[in-house]
Amino acid sequence: MYLMRILGTLLCFIPILCVLIEHQRSVWLMILLGANAFIWPTLAWFRSRKSLVPLETEHQNLVFDAGAGGFWIAMMAVNPLPSVVIATILLADRLSAGGFTLMKRAAAAMLGVFLVSWLTQGMAVDMFVSQRTMFATLPLIAIYLIALSVLTDSIALRLRIKSRELERIAMMDPLLDIANRRLLEKRIDNELKKLQQACRESALMFIDIDNFKEVNDRFGHKVGDAMLATVSQILHLATRPSDTPARLGGDEFVILLPDTTIDEAHIVATRIMEAAAIMKDVAQEAVHCTLSIGIACATRDMRSVTDWLQAADSALYQAKREGKNRIFAH
Repeated sequence: MYLMRILGTLLCFIPILCVLIEHQRSVWLMILLGANAFIWPTLAWFRSRKSLVPLETEHQNLVFDAGAGGFWIAMMAVNPLPSVVIATILLADRLSAGGFTLMKRAAAAMLGVFLVSWLTQGMAVDMFVSQRTMFATLPLIAIYLIALSVLTDSIALRLRIKSRELERIAMMDPLLDIANRRLLEKRIDNELKKLQQACRESALMFIDIDNFKEVNDRFGHKVGDAMLATVSQILHLATRPSDTPARLGGDEFVILLPDTTIDEAHIVATRIMEAAAIMKDVAQEAVHCTLSIGIACATRDMRSVTDWLQAADSALYQAKREGKNRIFAH
């Protein structure tokens, strides 16, 4: 805002000064114009920087700018070209900065100050636009509008980046930096749609940490969380970039393995179990970790995300019924 205000007041200064000189206005008025152009931007910046609510203060500064614009339009005897350009730019700038609410406040300030100033100056009107005034106004039209467009594009780009970042956060488990159920179900749904169009297999792996509640009860949640984080790292290392390891909730994890047969998924599951088995120390506590894993493959006949998750969940419970620390696939 500071740089845009400096640019705007400088570019407005040139055509306003031309009109004031043509109308042979007082030197004090020109000095006031110079203060508005070269001192006010820094004062506005200090006001916002010192404020407890900088955004609200900056909106007040923007309304003041609009009021100042109304004053100078009156001092120019409503000279049409610079008056219309300055009023349009001021209102458009306020709209981009604070929406219709700020623009309405700015328009009211501009109109109010203009009417008071214009009436006290005898309602002077000069419709003649000299060639000098026209050329003095052209930089304001060209340079400021381009600068405003560049600024708007920069803000839009930052908003898109923030939006993608927020979307990523919404799709990730906050504790483990791994996909959450929302992202998992979205990926599963996409995979099922692909399977309906291609003759191939994909696997879904359901993983549960054996006796996790006992670890939490005995060692505390700090150790439990550290174990979850370690298992999450194992899943990342054991899978491909095209796979989606995710936390379904609690100590339950799911991995979507696109274009993977049941035998290939079994190899991945074995690798995960072997990595978990060598975990001996978690958060400085001696903890032994075993996993139960269920695997279910989807074909073109499987239509629902819920059906596939339930099939993998059933395979997991079958592994637990057979004694835990094992893999069951169907």
